[in-house]
Amino acid sequence: SSGINAEYGVVTRGQPTCCCLLFSTKPVKKPDITYRARHHHDINISKILKQIKEDVKVNPEQSAKESLTSIYWEERTAKPRQLIGIYLQLSKSRLTTLVVLTALAGFAFNPVSGSWAALAGVSTGTFLCSGAANACNQVMEAPFDAQMDRCKQRVMVRHLITPLHGITFSAVAGSLGTLVLYHMCNPLTAALGAANILLYAGVYTTMKRYTIANTWLGSIVGAIPPAMGWAAASGTLNTGALAMCGIIYFWQFPHFNALSYNIRQDYCRAGYHMMSVVDVGLNARVSLRNTAALIPLCAVIPFTGISHCSFSFYSILVNAYFTYLAWNFYRTPDKQTARELFRFSLVYLPILFGFLAIGYAFKERTGSDARHHQEGAYMQELFVSSTDQPTTS
Repeated sequence: SSGINAEYGVVTRGQPTCCCLLFSTKPVKKPDITYRARHHHDINISKILKQIKEDVKVNPEQSAKESLTSIYWEERTAKPRQLIGIYLQLSKSRLTTLVVLTALAGFAFNPVSGSWAALAGVSTGTFLCSGAANACNQVMEAPFDAQMDRCKQRVMVRHLITPLHGITFSAVAGSLGTLVLYHMCNPLTAALGAANILLYAGVYTTMKRYTIANTWLGSIVGAIPPAMGWAAASGTLNTGALAMCGIIYFWQFPHFNALSYNIRQDYCRAGYHMMSVVDVGLNARVSLRNTAALIPLCAVIPFTGISHCSFSFYSILVNAYFTYLAWNFYRTPDKQTARELFRFSLVYLPILFGFLAIGYAFKERTGSDARHHQEGAYMQELFVSSTDQPTTS
C-alpha cells in the first residue's frame, strides 16, 4: 500500500487496508527517511523523553518531525493505585454501565417482582461479564487499535499492562461474573452471561477482520443483557423478554452505522470489514430498515403485558422521528445526516424506556382498579357509604 493516496489521507508504507475501492491513483511524495539523520543534532533529547513520559505517541500518520519521538522508548509499569483506573478503562466502564442499565430494564419491566438479592446479582454479574468481554477484545485488537485515532489511547495500545495481565483480568472477571449470576440469580442468567462473553470475545472480535456479518452478530450480543435481567427476575423468558431484546437489537444498527460512517477511515486503516467501509449504500439501507422495524415492534409491546396500550401511541411519535432521520441518512449519506442520526440514537433509549415505564406504572394502577371492581369491594364501599348517610323524616 506504499505510495497510494486514499480518500481520507495518505496510506503510508506497511499499513493494512481492507477496501481498494477508496483509493485513487494520485501519486504521493514518499516520506524523507533521512530526516532523522540530517537533523539529529537539532533534537532536544531531554524534551523528547519528557514528552514520552507524559504520553507515548503511536499515531501512524504523524508528521516526520513528530515521528522522531517514536524511536525513544522507556518501560512503563503501572503502580498499584493506578490499577483500578486501568481496569475500568480495560473493561470500557461507560459502555459496560449502559449494558448494565439495559439488563436492569429487563429486570424492572418483568411483571414478576424479583428479589433484592437477584437485583444486586444481575447488576454485579452483568458488569463483570461485560467488562471481561471488553477486556479480552482490547487485548486481541491492540495492534489494530494502534492504527485508529479513536482507539490509540487505549490501555493495551499504550502498554500500560502486559497482554498476559489483561487476559488474566478478563478471565477472572468473567469467571466471577458467571458465578455471581449463577448463585445470586439462576442458571439461565449465568448461561446467558457466559454466552455473551463467548460470542463477543470469541466470535465477534474475530469476524470484524473478515466479514460485515459481524454487525449482525454484534447486535445479537448487545440484545442479550435485557434477557439476562428478565431471567434474573422470573427465571424464565417469554414474549416480553423477546420484545425488550428486539428493541435493543434493532436500535443498534442506526446507532452503530451512523457512528461508523464518520470514522470509516479509521476502520479502513485498521483493516476492519464494516458496512460503512465496504458498502456505504448498504450501511444506510440497513440503518433505515431496522429503524423502521422499531415502529411495529413497539406498537405490539402492550400485547406482551409489560405496558399500557397508550405506549403504542407515544412510541409511534418517537420512532417516526427516528425513522425520518434514518431516511435522511439513506437519501443523503454524509457527515451531517450521520451525526444527526447518531445523536438522536443516544437519547432514543432513555425516551422510549421512559414512556415504557409510564405505561407500565399506569397499567399496574388500572389493573389494581380492575381487580378492585371485580372483587366487589367497590360496591361494598358504596353500600356502606350510602347507609351511613343520615335520613330525614
